[in-house]
Amino acid sequence: MRIAITTFFQSQTNYGQLLQAFALQQVLMRMGHFPYIIRYGFHESLPLTLGMEPIEPNFDKLLDKAKWEVAKSGCSANRYFDDFRQNHLNLSKNAYNHLEEIQLFPPIADCYLTGSDQVWAQLLSYIDNQIYFLNFGPENILRISYAPSFSLKSYPPELDGQLKECLNRFDAISVREKTGIDICKNVGSNAKWVADPTMLLDGDYYRRLAKESQMELPVNYMFVYHVNVKREDFPFWSDFNRYNFNQGIRAIAVHANGEGQSDIEFIENAEYFYPSIQDWIRIIDGSQYVLTTSFHGMIFSILLHKPFFVGLRPESMFAGNDRIISVLADLGLQERIITDDMNLQKIMQEPINWNEVDEKLEAIRSVSLAFLKEHLGCKKGAWEIQQWKQYCLEEVNKFIFSKRKEKEIYEQRFLQIQQQNVALQQQTSELQREIESLNAERNRLIQKKKKYLNIGRWLIGLLIVSFVLVIFSYAS
Repeated sequence: MRIAITTFFQSQTNYGQLLQAFALQQVLMRMGHFPYIIRYGFHESLPLTLGMEPIEPNFDKLLDKAKWEVAKSGCSANRYFDDFRQNHLNLSKNAYNHLEEIQLFPPIADCYLTGSDQVWAQLLSYIDNQIYFLNFGPENILRISYAPSFSLKSYPPELDGQLKECLNRFDAISVREKTGIDICKNVGSNAKWVADPTMLLDGDYYRRLAKESQMELPVNYMFVYHVNVKREDFPFWSDFNRYNFNQGIRAIAVHANGEGQSDIEFIENAEYFYPSIQDWIRIIDGSQYVLTTSFHGMIFSILLHKPFFVGLRPESMFAGNDRIISVLADLGLQERIITDDMNLQKIMQEPINWNEVDEKLEAIRSVSLAFLKEHLGCKKGAWEIQQWKQYCLEEVNKFIFSKRKEKEIYEQRFLQIQQQNVALQQQTSELQREIESLNAERNRLIQKKKKYLNIGRWLIGLLIVSFVLVIFSYAS
């Protein structure tokens, strides 16, 4: 089955983002499907084609390896994320920048799938985010969500109507956080909780990927991986710094705070590196223990059987702690969450029972895989290429027709405005003539007024002379 996926995969710094996209593709391929990611949000100027086919990955080409010394340079380009995308992800030929484009030229697939990562945290107040709710392509194509995250405790009430309409489009819904089940239920949709795609593969699978790394690991070190946190969000570091000093452990740190942010290398007495994805897995696997604020940093510590500690992010900044808390609760590892009264020395001396963890993880993995197998077994709306081309042509014709109708409406409106403008010009001319007539009448009245004033002045003068003469005549 051809499966077209909408997910996040464009980051240049976030290891978990690319690894969740990689893991889901690997799982689907192991099931016998051919998945590929829809390149959305690249803002590329590329021609769109009717017969969109995925780019075949070049499995024979090895990645350019990020050596340890090169990774220390601090440049995110040295993480080689572009190489990982090119060599390990199946990507669509077409790149889309807007929802309208993908609606006109939808990807050819037997199934559309969205997830994982925080794709449903992209609010529907922005119309282009409907791509993550699969609002494109023929209605009878199978639509599934696998482990998308809302990263919200509740959805904005003013958008509930749009969310309901979007979720009604799906044949099967699953979410990554249990709070997501409540959000879906609130708008009338049933959702199932499933594991993040990275959890569907075991540690040995990722170790085989990490063999592509050529870096030399240091000796006796612990690993810090922090994502989108600030110095003030790391008050617990002093305890770990003291423990490392007493144990003679070196601290190595990697951040995924994004470009352009200041004060991102804030871990005291830690050496920062910028490894490739394969190197990042090796660093975790070779460490004494891991300290992280990242969900995926925690997941890979568990998969690779590394002692770890998780610092929760401030709720005011991030509502996604639920995914960390729920996974740790399901695996019986709640004590790995950093608290103010945590006894670090005591916890370090209590080894994790990885056999018990693996049993619980396998149960979660089985439920999640069963969801995919159940719903991908339905070949709803499988189309031949000719049918896709016909559909695309029909969509293009609809688009052209709608634009023509819009043009007709605009032309009619323009004609109306022109007619109104002519009428206004005529009215203006009439008003101008009336003004000129009124001005002429005003001038005539002014002249008449002047004439009468002059006559009045003459009569007054005559009366005064007559009065003076009468007085003189009486006086004489």
